[in-house]
This record gives sequence, structure tokens and C-alpha cells, in this order.
Amino acid sequence: MISVEAQVLVWALIVFGALLGLLWKYAWGPIMHALEEREKRIQKTIDDAKAQFQAAEAKAAEYERRLHQARDDAAEIIAEGKRDVEKVHAEITAEANKEAARVLERAKREILLAKQAAVEEIRQEAVTLTADIAVRVLQREINAEDHNRFVREAVEQITRS
Repeated sequence: MISVEAQVLVWALIVFGALLGLLWKYAWGPIMHALEEREKRIQKTIDDAKAQFQAAEAKAAEYERRLHQARDDAAEIIAEGKRDVEKVHAEITAEANKEAARVLERAKREILLAKQAAVEEIRQEAVTLTADIAVRVLQREINAEDHNRFVREAVEQITRS
């Protein structure tokens, strides 16, 4: 027969095996299933966090691109404004130069006309004075025909000079 110690050992092994089987079926399975579910939830949370991080990085890159585009657009607008100002300045300067040239030309014409009028007036005055002097000097000795001839000669001489 088997000794008591061996019987206790056999019964302990049978009870251990039965408990192990029961634990395996009713405890170990649900615990493992719960752990797997937890692992899946954690992995899903990690994947969602990665996706959100990538989406945030993409948005940040898009915002950065938009910011650079806005800066470039602003720089282009400023440059265009400067070009427009320079163009308007050049147009105003050209128009002012044209107007100054027109005023100068008109002033030159007016001066020339005034000079010609003054010269003509001086000629007429010289002719008149010469004729008066000649008439007074020669009044007794020159007749009307000689007088006209002297006047014509004096006018021609003044005209030539």
C-alpha cells in the first residue's frame, strides 16, 4: 500500500491539478482576455495619439507654409507699391520737366517778340529823330523831294545796321 505521505502527495497533486484546471478555465482565460483587451485599448490610444500628432504636425507645417506665403505676398505688395510710387514720381517729374520746358520756350518767344518790338520802336524813333534833325538843319536848302530821299536813305542805313 501507499504510504500516507504519498497519498497526501497524490491528493495534493490532484487538488492542485483540479484547481489549476478550474483557474485556467474560469480565471486565467478571462484575465488573459482582459489583459489582451487592455493591450488593444492601449495600442489604439497610442495609435490615435500618433495620428493626432502627425495631423498636428501637418497643420503646423501648413500654417508655417501659409505664414511664409503671407509674408511673401506682403513683400510683393510692398515692392509693387514702391514700384508704383517710383512710376508716379517719374511721371510727375517728366510732366514737370515738360511744363518747365514749355514755360521756358514761351518766355523765350515773349522775350524775342518784346526785343523785336523794342528794336522796331527804336528804329522808328531813330528815323523820326534823324528826319527831324535833318529837316531842321536843311529846312531852308532842301525841298520835299530831297527830304524824302534823305529819310529813305537814313531808314535803309539804320535797317542795315
